[in-house]
Amino acid sequence: MAQTLDEHHRQIAAGIAEVREHCSRPIPDIAALSTARLRLSRTSAARSQYVRDVLFPKLRAGADGVLLSQLDDMQRAFAAKRLASSEHVTTWSSKAIAEDWEGYRQAARRIWAMMEEQMDRERRIFG
Repeated sequence: MAQTLDEHHRQIAAGIAEVREHCSRPIPDIAALSTARLRLSRTSAARSQYVRDVLFPKLRAGADGVLLSQLDDMQRAFAAKRLASSEHVTTWSSKAIAEDWEGYRQAARRIWAMMEEQMDRERRIFG
């Protein structure tokens, strides 16, 4: 299980790096950025499904009170972050990105930080 989660994290980190590279440019390549964003969204969704459908149930089955509390906190944070990510994708359409490139880049940095924080938390809890 840890190996599978590590692979999800590796793919997400690669996706973040790809979008970050696009965001380092002074002018957006909307088509290429859109493809990179879609790939990152799909990778993140696959990780979320794995955590929700495999890791949470497996750990809950043998968890003590402390771990159950950590898992509950993590599930709440997980749901909030998925919502924030979904709102980001909805807000930042290709048109919105083209109209406010700098605003998008700032928003993207916040989402990357959120995603990296979530992966760190998963590593700590799921080990």
